[in-house]
Amino acid sequence: MNMWKYLAIATLATGLAGCVNNNVEPAAVVYPPLIIADATPVVSSTKRSIGVQVNFKNITANDYNYARFKLTAYNSAGERVKPKKGSRGSAYVRLAGPIAPGQSKVTTWTNTWANKDVQCVSLDEVEIIFMDGSVETAKEGRLLSQKTGSICI
Repeated sequence: MNMWKYLAIATLATGLAGCVNNNVEPAAVVYPPLIIADATPVVSSTKRSIGVQVNFKNITANDYNYARFKLTAYNSAGERVKPKKGSRGSAYVRLAGPIAPGQSKVTTWTNTWANKDVQCVSLDEVEIIFMDGSVETAKEGRLLSQKTGSICI
């Protein structure tokens, strides 16, 4: 009977030893990019407001149902410019799809900012809604830019 006790204690100790944290960091999960996109300010035909032109490409294997772009504008002093609508510091524009894999689009929205001193537009993130209803946000490494050396701050 004592032998079974020792065997049970040894089994329990072995099981608990597997639960000890050895300060090993789990491997970081790297997700593939979702979209290539850039934003450029566009002066309206009346020259009273600034719009934005977004150039993007679907680089996934799935159709996009919608794409929503978060854009921040800066003036010549490097200060944020509030959008014409809403109280947020960034403007949000949306494009309806479907947008097929590999498809590129150039879309322009007008009257996005009332301030005519917009010098730069930063594309901060893109929220992508796929045909199955799933939603993913592309920013940082998941949002690639075709522009080189044009950091907007």
